[in-house]
Amino acid sequence: IWRKIHDHSSWYRHNIRSQLLNQFLKSAAEVLSPKGEIHVALCGGQGGCSATTLQDWKGSWTASMFAAEHGLITVREFPFDAQYNLSSHRGVDRPFHLGKDPKMYIFAKPDGVLSVPRDIQLCCRHELHVMVPNDDGVSSSCSLDQILSGDAIESIIQNIVPDGIRVEIPARKILSIPTEHGEDECIAVFLVVYCSEKAPLTRDMADEWRANTENEVSKYIPLRQNRKGRTVSRPFPYPALHPEIKYHTTGEK
Repeated sequence: IWRKIHDHSSWYRHNIRSQLLNQFLKSAAEVLSPKGEIHVALCGGQGGCSATTLQDWKGSWTASMFAAEHGLITVREFPFDAQYNLSSHRGVDRPFHLGKDPKMYIFAKPDGVLSVPRDIQLCCRHELHVMVPNDDGVSSSCSLDQILSGDAIESIIQNIVPDGIRVEIPARKILSIPTEHGEDECIAVFLVVYCSEKAPLTRDMADEWRANTENEVSKYIPLRQNRKGRTVSRPFPYPALHPEIKYHTTGEK
């Protein structure tokens, strides 16, 4: 049980305390029983698990990201009713500011049954750029319409990732890109999102899935070569996804 609910805005203190939380979760995960739970109480905004913007997430202690790095999932988040507001400092009890909306976060080891509520799932995203060929350039197992709608792409990727990871393609866009030969190339851009539904998610894991995705999808339809191999985003909370979508299907060259 962690109850470090002091509200401090200093960036230095923010960084020190977030790393302290990271080390606490690491140590706790190492001794946690299979059915055990880790309870962490933080001031509103410090946990970041349900942040609705990337700015709020980056200003938090990114608790769910640290938990995932140590093999944990965030199974619950709920208001915490703090029963005290004193902290001992150099032998003297001093009051501290609780801030708004303290929250309790519950972390546990994945067991295939525990699931993370969608509004606190951790995600990584990347763009997948595919060339839109003539009908004869597409694998017979997938129609061009299925590919462009995103349904076939999502199904392919879902079969690649481990159990407990949910795949979404929440945005897609068709681009016309001029070539040096004077002809335009038609490109379909898909925003691929990996979500920690029942399993931990880290950037390294998601980047491995991104590489596997590119290899598998290229068996069905050609990919845009200069957009392959780009690292996935850093992890972020699912509620921050949709406000950011318009900025990440830009189709820049």
